[in-house]
Amino acid sequence: MMRKRIKTACLSALLLSLTAQASTRDDIRAIEAAKGNPSTSAPVEPAKSAVKPARWATLSNGQRVNLNDWKVVVFMQSTCAYCQRFDPMLKAFSEESGLSVTAFSLDAKGDAAFPDALQATPEVMVQFFTPGMPVATPTTFLVNVHTLATYPLLQGAVDKPALASRLDEVFQVAMSGRVK
Repeated sequence: MMRKRIKTACLSALLLSLTAQASTRDDIRAIEAAKGNPSTSAPVEPAKSAVKPARWATLSNGQRVNLNDWKVVVFMQSTCAYCQRFDPMLKAFSEESGLSVTAFSLDAKGDAAFPDALQATPEVMVQFFTPGMPVATPTTFLVNVHTLATYPLLQGAVDKPALASRLDEVFQVAMSGRVK
C-alpha cells in the first residue's frame, strides 16, 4: 500500500510538472515536494496553460488514441553510446507525432537530445524498474497521464519503425485493459 502511494505521488508530481511546462528547477522542486522532502520549502505553482486540442493517432487495429493522454519516459545516461544514437531519434519522433517525452538521467547529466534530463532518484528508479527488470539505458516506458498506469516499451536502441511498431502494440494492450 505504501509503495503504491509513493508511486502515485512520484508519478503525479512528474506529470504535474510536465503539464505545467515549468523550468527544470521547478520540476525538481515538485518531485521533491511530492516525496515530502522538507529541504524544498519554496511553493511550486503550476503555470497556467490552455487545454491542448486532442492529437489523435490511429493504431493498426483501427482504434484511435489521444496522444495527449500519454507520455513516454526514457531513462538515459550522458555517456551511453546507445542513448546517443536512440535519443535524437526519440526526440524527432516526439516532435513529429506529438507524443511527449520526459527524460531521466542515471548520471545526472543530459545529452544533446535531452540536455535538461531530470536526475533519476532511487525512488523514481524503484517505481519504474520493477524487481527482476534490468536497469539498462536507454529504457523507455509509456505512462497514461490520467491513471498513471505504466507500460514498459523498450530496452536498448531501436530505429523509428521499430519504435512505432512497439508503441502500436503497447497502446493496444493498454487500451484493451490487458496486462502484458
